[in-house]
Amino acid sequence: MNISLNWLKDFVPITLPAKDYADILTGLGLEIAKIKHFSIPKGIVAALVLSVEKHPSADKLHVCSVSLGSGDSVQIVCGAPNVAAGLTVPCATIGTVMSPELTITKAKLRGVESFGMLCSERELTLSDDHSGLMILSGSIAPGTPLNQIYPNDSILELEITPNRGDCLSLLGVARELAAKLGVPLSFADIKVTQDPTMLCSPITVQLDAQACPRYMGRFIANVSIGPSPEWLKNRLSILGLRSINNVVDVTNYILFNFGHPMHAFDAQTIAGNHIAIKNADSVATFTTLDGIERKLVPEDLLIWDAEKPIALAGIMGGLNSSITQSTKNIFLECAYFDPVTVRKTSKRLGLSSDSSYRFERGVDPLEGLSRALDTAAELIRLTASGTIATDYIDCYPSALPVKSIALRTDYVNRLLGIVLSDTVVHTLISSLVGFTIQKDSIGHFTVIAPHYRHDITIEADLVEEIGRLYGYDTIPASEHGYLALAQPENKQEKKLDALKKALCGAGLAEIVCNSLVSVRTNQIITPDIKAVELLNPLNPDMAQLRTSLTPSMLSTIAYNLHRRNKNNRFFEIGRIFSATSDPIPAAERSILCIGLEGDATPASWAQERQPLTFHHAKGLLTSIGITADSGPFTFSNGNQKHGWYNSHAVVSGPCGITGHCGLVGTELVQFFDIKSPVYLIHLDITQWLKEQPAQKIFKGLDRYPSVERDFCFVIDQALPASTIADHIATLSPLICQVTPFDVYAGEKLGAGKKSIAYSVTLQSPVQTLTAKETEPLCDTIIQSLSKNFGATLRT
Repeated sequence: MNISLNWLKDFVPITLPAKDYADILTGLGLEIAKIKHFSIPKGIVAALVLSVEKHPSADKLHVCSVSLGSGDSVQIVCGAPNVAAGLTVPCATIGTVMSPELTITKAKLRGVESFGMLCSERELTLSDDHSGLMILSGSIAPGTPLNQIYPNDSILELEITPNRGDCLSLLGVARELAAKLGVPLSFADIKVTQDPTMLCSPITVQLDAQACPRYMGRFIANVSIGPSPEWLKNRLSILGLRSINNVVDVTNYILFNFGHPMHAFDAQTIAGNHIAIKNADSVATFTTLDGIERKLVPEDLLIWDAEKPIALAGIMGGLNSSITQSTKNIFLECAYFDPVTVRKTSKRLGLSSDSSYRFERGVDPLEGLSRALDTAAELIRLTASGTIATDYIDCYPSALPVKSIALRTDYVNRLLGIVLSDTVVHTLISSLVGFTIQKDSIGHFTVIAPHYRHDITIEADLVEEIGRLYGYDTIPASEHGYLALAQPENKQEKKLDALKKALCGAGLAEIVCNSLVSVRTNQIITPDIKAVELLNPLNPDMAQLRTSLTPSMLSTIAYNLHRRNKNNRFFEIGRIFSATSDPIPAAERSILCIGLEGDATPASWAQERQPLTFHHAKGLLTSIGITADSGPFTFSNGNQKHGWYNSHAVVSGPCGITGHCGLVGTELVQFFDIKSPVYLIHLDITQWLKEQPAQKIFKGLDRYPSVERDFCFVIDQALPASTIADHIATLSPLICQVTPFDVYAGEKLGAGKKSIAYSVTLQSPVQTLTAKETEPLCDTIIQSLSKNFGATLRT
């Protein structure tokens, strides 16, 4: 936001250089991005264009005769398209120094002499408009120096944080300076002059929406729409605004003066002389002042007349009620709209205005509302010859609650790290405009904060105000620091770190992706899970919280493949979300997702490439489970095609770890534009992270030799090899390892049968095993498998 120091003089005395005020405001938390010094060069005067003729040798140039107020007329060659006889325009006379690189001299343009230069607003640094000459008021006498109309000024460009909507005006900045410097503050408002013969406003107002706590308005009759007076044009142009007409310019002036958006309706277009503030309901579209038809939703807040909507509340007026040259009566609106409602509509429509920018951050719903309305009405009376109705409309059905906050001196000192007395605390709070403070007891106060300070809600906010006014740069640096060396162990983070180290040690790279995805992505991956919707998404691709880590994993792999990065190995540990019923609106789960793409072993001179298979993914997960103490995992056959897997296995592990591991389906990889096979592991590790880490027990090296026995069993084709291995391992404490090493299926075995060979390692911690101990155990293995699984020993 830009502020003019000359304009700021209306509120507080300005006696210091612009740089000093910039430093003061920055210290108060209002950062100054830029200081621009403005001055009209000496030698630029108002000129009356007497005549305009075509240039004899150039189609786009004109030969103008202008009066500079004394003596004979001056000939100037001009290329501006809007030059015309009778206009009063700025003229840079001979010898005027426009810049270090440009001094106006006598010149000859295409054979015609020119004795000066007629200027646009950009050439005077008033704005960026270079479309034509700057048009001055006809009341300005030719020869008047322009620096008398536009005095030297300094423009400060402020960067206001979102919580300080009260500073989006000259009055808001003046409040800050008055509090810091202890100078008097003038509100620069004007008392309204009402016409006693015009007692009643013909407009009635009905307030139906909770999103508008207060709505005020004034009726002004017999206005004359025309150009604004020069002082008003100057005020707006110095801040970069283009003058439109006297009524619209007044509302813009009030916006920057008091920070309060206003809107003027053509009263003749208000059907039934009735205004209603209510939601859009069934209205589908609305055409705003810029001529664009906007699509509405039922929750959007509108200003209605008796038949139709006439404005988007707090954002922009409607084309059907705009001020035109034929407007005679106006209804001036000044309201307080709920910031959240305005923000939602503005973001959804992609429509941001000076009005919505301020309403989104909160405006003054009390005195500032009436002050802005009365000042605007009086200025319209003065600039447009209007007649103001005696009464005014004020719909304020429910008073806003008083913002009473307890403040303790010791709390102030503890947060700021300094020692302030009760007197200093009282003085600093009292200096804030609109704040009242009462001392309850020693070290205890009650502070009433004004409603325009929407950022003041708790005691810490008041401490921040004290810190700002006291000066953060005057708070001495502490000579002592306190550092807690003993930190409580976070067991969940410890387990998470161990898991990440194991994954990185296995050659995987970690990715961290956004939790927001599009509606379509969630529907493709998890059509049966209800996703959590964002109330106000930034764009359609970020409309829901993700219900799976699969989309982000496949998107990352696709991104790398498109940049010729092959053989990708990634993992992500993140959260997924699903919608639930109240009181808990969403459920969160911690997920480990691993994506494997490319070759298991790339081709080299010594060997051919070895493509990835399910067993590589299974082996990787088994290895990680051992390293990170998250295993052992078991793998059971899943459906041949489950969800977006072509084929997969159900994975289960300790502490409730569950998930899937398999080859991603063709349709899904094509959706992400991936042309190579991708194996994905998707595990829910929520409960595992909550459990205590497993206690590690040291076991010494075995002193006695082991004995190996091989068995070959014929079993049913559908029986997993791991089931047999797990069962064998439970038959005796002497069995320390069971490893399948061969599988065979053929006609000799019969239909539905297969043969699996196992190597069983036997070992005793107290002696060397002999045939006497091992043979009975081998018989037990054969008999148990025969009894429980119908397995037969193949010889």
